Amino acid sequence: MFRKNDGHLQMPLISSVDQLPAKVLRRLDESWAGTFYREFFVRIDESKFAELYSDAASRPNTPVNVLFGLEWLKVKFSWSDEEMYEGFLFDLQVRYALGYRNLGDGLFDLRTVYNYRQRLSQHMQTTGRNLVDEVFAQITDQQVHSFALKTDQQRMDSTMVASNIREMSRLQLLVEVLQRMYRVLTSAEKIHYAADFAPYVRGTAGQFVYRLKPGSGGEYLAAIGQLMHKLVGELAAAYAKEAAYQLLQRALGDFYVLDNGMLRAKSNVEVAADSLQAPDDPEATSRTKRGVTYHGYVVNATETCHPDNPFQLILDTQTEANVTDDATLLAAALPELAQRTELQELYTDGGYNGEAADAALAKHQVQQVQTALRGRQPTGDHLHLADFAPEPADHGEPSTMSCPEGQTAQVARARTQWRAEFDVHVCAGCPLWGAGCPVNPGKRRNRATLNFTQRDLEVARRRRRSAQAKASGHNLRSAIEATIRSLKLPFRNDQLPVRGRFRVAVMIIASAAIVNLHRIHRYQVERRQPAGSGAAALMLNINRSLDCQGEHRPSGGLGASPPLGPLPLLLRWTSACLWLIGARRSHWHPQTLIA
Repeated sequence: MFRKNDGHLQMPLISSVDQLPAKVLRRLDESWAGTFYREFFVRIDESKFAELYSDAASRPNTPVNVLFGLEWLKVKFSWSDEEMYEGFLFDLQVRYALGYRNLGDGLFDLRTVYNYRQRLSQHMQTTGRNLVDEVFAQITDQQVHSFALKTDQQRMDSTMVASNIREMSRLQLLVEVLQRMYRVLTSAEKIHYAADFAPYVRGTAGQFVYRLKPGSGGEYLAAIGQLMHKLVGELAAAYAKEAAYQLLQRALGDFYVLDNGMLRAKSNVEVAADSLQAPDDPEATSRTKRGVTYHGYVVNATETCHPDNPFQLILDTQTEANVTDDATLLAAALPELAQRTELQELYTDGGYNGEAADAALAKHQVQQVQTALRGRQPTGDHLHLADFAPEPADHGEPSTMSCPEGQTAQVARARTQWRAEFDVHVCAGCPLWGAGCPVNPGKRRNRATLNFTQRDLEVARRRRRSAQAKASGHNLRSAIEATIRSLKLPFRNDQLPVRGRFRVAVMIIASAAIVNLHRIHRYQVERRQPAGSGAAALMLNINRSLDCQGEHRPSGGLGASPPLGPLPLLLRWTSACLWLIGARRSHWHPQTLIA
């Protein structure tokens, strides 16, 4: 049965935390734990998770916001599950961040975390909704509103990450798939196929490859293909829904092909990038980029980048198979970003262009600024469409086109193209005429024409915006590289300790939340008054209120005040103690009491 955890909103009058000295308590509240509690924990909308639990009257669930917060703190400290659980039990900052003020409150077993993860994963597979992603977006939107951040300018970049899989040779992978199929067979079937499986079930797949004689790999590769082909046909009726059989069927299709009725192993060139990489993570894919091969996923991150913002926040992350193109990621992210924010300009690198991306940008009227463009670059000795200025400059169908020399022509639709017609007499006197100008003299009419497609126009617009951004000297995209590094910082060698796209996506979202936490916390620390705040400021103000009672106090020497008598001194310290006790009991800052 689902029950919201809102008890933390009403703090106990006396708690374990109150046993701390006032200075230590203030330091705890001003640490990352206090920021996490105020800016993340209290913003978690638990109602989104209600559908994970039964509606029948039963034992209430362990607080979802606690489990949710622990997953994020696990990434922050690069903990294992055991370390995360011990941190919850014994670490005062962790408990403070999760809304607990007494050490014995909220205890649960580690198995509860595993059940929670399983429910989330099953919900994702059933409905296609990632609840963690939805809550992250909800929290981030509230933070954007709370800190009045501008979201009309954003930047985007992608990176490769690996799941927790072991790199295998093709032969080792195929032997592992065979062994998993053998394990699910009945005793009678194991006896029936004993001779077929005999070479492959002695030890592990790694030991099988280790014992091979040099040059015998091709022979075994062909034999395994024949065995797989046989098993796929004979076991389909009984094992079609088994995960081991589905892996067997996929491996056969990924690494073998029927050629003139004969089964043969595919060459390295023929094996697709989305072929099976590991039996434990069927969703992982392979991609070679700049000479380096990656096995796993691609992560795409979007953050604010307006120069007026005191700090920037990551707004969205995407995790897909690493064969996914950047332009596809942009097209998928843009509708939600346009709905949640006031996005007008998007800064990317050269990989984020394509027909799908152009259509999404045009639909949502978002101007893309790229630091580079894919494809052939224009040369300096020829004019290009990017040298001509269309109106409107950014979106929609062009109505006019101006050449570099200032002549303006009307633009009209000509079948599948656009046509701009210039005055040929004006063009004849132009120094650029005939010297690499793309405007062609008309054959029948006294006009010079410039023909271009919508695709050519979008490319030209991107080139103009890229050139203008470079000329301005402000590269708003470059800082996203540091954000990408921060996202992957908790994971050694860019490899996450989990497998599967959903679990990888959840950890990347948690890492993005922690990056935002550090930025908010750093901003709040910088805003605090350096010296003279807190208890010291309280004592100073009490001193002033007791010493200065509307009369002139004579000074002697270097401005020193005359010594106080015992009664004023006693009143001073008594008042200070009363104020500090009130500050601790109410969890208010002394600075707030002074104000």
